[in-house]
Amino acid sequence: MIVVQRVRTEWTSAGRGAAEATARGRLPRAFPVPVPDRVEGEVLVHEVMLREARGYVPQEEVRVLPRPADLGWLRLRPEADDVVRVERQPVRASFPVMGRVLPLAGLGPGQAVRYRANFRWAGYSMTWTYCEWTVQVAREPVRADLFLGRAYDMEVDDRVSLYGKPARPS
Repeated sequence: MIVVQRVRTEWTSAGRGAAEATARGRLPRAFPVPVPDRVEGEVLVHEVMLREARGYVPQEEVRVLPRPADLGWLRLRPEADDVVRVERQPVRASFPVMGRVLPLAGLGPGQAVRYRANFRWAGYSMTWTYCEWTVQVAREPVRADLFLGRAYDMEVDDRVSLYGKPARPS
């Protein structure tokens, strides 16, 4: 089984202040995974959206895919030797512009990867929207606490300064 969880936090220019950033910093980056009664497929995708406009109240969506696939923003590609290649797909309408596929990990059974990234985009308006992703992918049976407090085999941190300042080292 492959379990994917993406936690997306979105805010506007009004939420750029220190107090707002502190409040966002307290938001969870992993959530319990809803465990369906029956899983008829190979991939469970759990999306959690936290929006400033909704007071950062989590909105969740779960779907099950029959096999590893391209999710639009993430590709899961089976390879030889029982490895699943995890690749982040291009996010073209954003800053920083990422027009290429970003390889994240090759996962064997029992392994997990965490990927973090952030973006800003204007869309059809003249105001910026900011977004941070925390994506967790595990090749394990689905269980509620799968991503809570776990150690990852691989971590990729692709976050940048979104406000035009140099990024601070972690």
